[in-house]
Amino acid sequence: MAAVTGSVRRTVLAAVALVAATAGCGDGSDRSTGAPAGTTATGPLALELADVFETAGNPEWLVAGFDRVWVHKDDGAVLGLDADTGEVVQTLDTGHHELPACQGFGRDDTALWSCAGTDALVRIDPETAAVTRVPVAKRSDQGRLAFAGGLLWYLETGTNDLVGLDDQAAEAARVPLGEVCTDLAYDDDVIFALCPSTHHVLRVDPVGRELTGSIDVGNPRNAAVGADLFVGDGGGMLQVDTESLEVLHRYDDVGPGQVGNVDASADEVWVREQDGTFLTRIDPETHEVVATVEAPDYPSGGDVLITDDWIWVTASDDNLVARVAR
Repeated sequence: MAAVTGSVRRTVLAAVALVAATAGCGDGSDRSTGAPAGTTATGPLALELADVFETAGNPEWLVAGFDRVWVHKDDGAVLGLDADTGEVVQTLDTGHHELPACQGFGRDDTALWSCAGTDALVRIDPETAAVTRVPVAKRSDQGRLAFAGGLLWYLETGTNDLVGLDDQAAEAARVPLGEVCTDLAYDDDVIFALCPSTHHVLRVDPVGRELTGSIDVGNPRNAAVGADLFVGDGGGMLQVDTESLEVLHRYDDVGPGQVGNVDASADEVWVREQDGTFLTRIDPETHEVVATVEAPDYPSGGDVLITDDWIWVTASDDNLVARVAR
């Protein structure tokens, strides 16, 4: 395994303020200020980065699983971080270290999956670190590998098909999309393919293995599925009902852009931006910004991941992995 060097700087969190601001009962408000829960009387909470880990190699994509938070780096290494302490406790080697760096990271029920150049993925056992090369023609710019309907899905170059692999790394499904799509958003039951050149987002049923709808979106590059779909729309973001495909809300001033990202759960949305507010939390019910993180020392784009106690972020060109207390 390759050695990883870096330093950890611990900073003071705004956790006390977060607890105080969200302690309102019953009516969902802070009884001391009358403000909505999660905000102050003057606006969103200002949170800070904590457990800042700086490492060379351009850390980019984040995945949670197997009691770790995993970070894929452009240099071909995958770091395993302890989900409680934030310490790097494992380093895996994808075997691909050539330039240009490849994109693509995900997991299924038993393994991690990573890009391995233009002609392969690798399946990595997180316990033994064993790497199995799987020849496929995945799009080089697809960053998010989707696990839905029991299959690991990737976008195939040359055909514009969405392809599903089973737990033996064999092709088990193929859905022709009919247009060029560059990335995926998903949960267990649905996949959304993002197609920026045709300004579409396509909905796919991973169990029925068919297209089930589409919506018009301007330059959709990054998205996430929580209670709804949250997808970048130019410089902003759309909140879309996953069943009706109705646009529920348009966020004009917050969005992942081309090199940021978004993650969502049933009751919170976090947006990672480049050259703007580093991290923004949105309440998907009220559509209000309830917290922000400013990090002017780290202007590059990156990923964001919600876990039980923390929000994890990367800033790829700044060689940064960090987290924020929820």
